[in-house]
Amino acid sequence: MTDEEMRTDKMIAYCGVDCSECGDYKNNKCPSCRLSEWTDDDICMPVKCCIEKGIEFCSECDGFPCKDMKDFYEESESHREAFTRLIGMRNRK
Repeated sequence: MTDEEMRTDKMIAYCGVDCSECGDYKNNKCPSCRLSEWTDDDICMPVKCCIEKGIEFCSECDGFPCKDMKDFYEESESHREAFTRLIGMRNRK
């Protein structure tokens, strides 16, 4: 899947997680972070950060991976895959 395809289908979250593999997405509890209507009280930190910086993915940030996201990327296998995905995207530029 090319970077453009990932942006187009909105299945890759700002943090790099593949929404199509998420239990909440599969159970229709979440449309994906890119299609959710966030409020100031419940917005996900990487979503908020990327929107404020005008970037599509955490990997587009000069500070990637930031200290705020390091623990996230170590939490689970899917988060480690997200990190690897973003590193690959960054290296293709």
